Amino acid sequence: MAATGEGGLKSVNHLVTALKEFRCLIDPDSRALCLELVARELESELPVRNHRVTNHFLVELARECLDNARVMRALRESLEILSPGAPAMERLDSAMEQMTARPALPPDATDRLRSLLEGLEVAHLARLCRGAAGPLQEVPPVTGPWDAFETLARMNARPDGLTPGLALVEYLAASARPLELADRLRSWADEQARELSLTSELRSLRQQVGHAALAESVDAYLVIQLLPQDEPGRYELSSWHAYDPTGWYPVRGPVSKVTAATAERAVQDLVHEAAVEWEDARCIHLEFVLGAEDLDLPVHLWRHELDSDFATPLCSSYPVVVRSLERSQTRRWYGAWKKRWQTFRSQPERSRQLVVDGPDPDSPRSGDPSALVARLNTDQHVFALVLNAPPGASLEGRRQASAAWRAGIPVVVWDRRHPRDPDLVHQLRQKPVEASGDLARLRDAVKELRMEAQAIGSAEREQHLGQHVMIVWDDPTRPVETQGRAAGPDEGGSR
Repeated sequence: MAATGEGGLKSVNHLVTALKEFRCLIDPDSRALCLELVARELESELPVRNHRVTNHFLVELARECLDNARVMRALRESLEILSPGAPAMERLDSAMEQMTARPALPPDATDRLRSLLEGLEVAHLARLCRGAAGPLQEVPPVTGPWDAFETLARMNARPDGLTPGLALVEYLAASARPLELADRLRSWADEQARELSLTSELRSLRQQVGHAALAESVDAYLVIQLLPQDEPGRYELSSWHAYDPTGWYPVRGPVSKVTAATAERAVQDLVHEAAVEWEDARCIHLEFVLGAEDLDLPVHLWRHELDSDFATPLCSSYPVVVRSLERSQTRRWYGAWKKRWQTFRSQPERSRQLVVDGPDPDSPRSGDPSALVARLNTDQHVFALVLNAPPGASLEGRRQASAAWRAGIPVVVWDRRHPRDPDLVHQLRQKPVEASGDLARLRDAVKELRMEAQAIGSAEREQHLGQHVMIVWDDPTRPVETQGRAAGPDEGGSR
């Protein structure tokens, strides 16, 4: 993102002035911590040296912020953690807004665009807006193409330097009919890009939009984290929304405090908001990030439509999986996790699952978590592990789950009851989606079992395996920035 306004150097000076007010950027030790937090958010090292001379450090940091909007956003979030509620934050926000603001369009250009957009019918407008805004900004609901342009025109520049409003015109042109209208929209965009010295950036986006099959629906993800608090039965609830055809760019929602009794309703509200926002999504996935003690929470049975006569479990409408909070907060386990996922993606036909105390002669046996880790580490094609006990309610299950996290196993399945239903493995293998041997569709087999349970009478439902089967589906390529610390990550293998 190029600096705008009265010149690049003046923009650097304005930002340096704002950053000087943060004491954590003046002290060398806390400065190093801030850089570490920024690098963690970016998932890459920040090319800024920790100069002995504070002003040199701030100049280099400001330069990186002005060149890359992601760096600026990550720095702001890191400063919010290190200096919560600091008065300097408001002045920094003002400086950042000034740096990234773009000049208003001339009135004649605005009038010409409005005439082109009036009456334009657009499919998947919300998705086009998200693509145009870029990965760092959330788009509020819009009512039509012109309203969308006015909304995006007030947003900050994208990482590539384009204004979201200009990018939206390019997205609209790609789907506009007749083709004459598409050409007129592109001509308008070309004219504005020349005025802003962004011709090459617009051409690059035009090529990307041309190759992206935006007419096809994509999956959306609502990730919900329940972080245990000191008082039992209380949680901090966080959520992330991800629905972008160009990649994984989760947007964090507001944080709230809930109890075991109120969490279901809070989740219902998040799900309903997502259903309205993503009405054009191919599928909405619900993923719950849970701590070690809460892995057996029957979140798939939490209901929505609570205030109606049709309160039904979430699993009746959405695929519901669990993710491990413990693993997400233990960085040293990431290498094995990512490596195993990559092995599966490159050779899915060789992927296999192991069943603890299973019917096969080579099945691992319970009772020795160290042996289980060693067994898993010797075979990089093991993608899924079926536990013989629930990890949230039994010591044996907890040890097996912890062995899976250490070995990088992405998919873990278990029965919430103990002992495990002897028919669990057979049922999964009998499902059409699993009978093909495609372990990537194992979560579909679990969803089918759950749907079967909901379709039978309430008297028999509680005995059906679909009520109790749980699945962890942990994709390391779709991270969210979890907060807090899981309790005792080193204790799982020995308790």
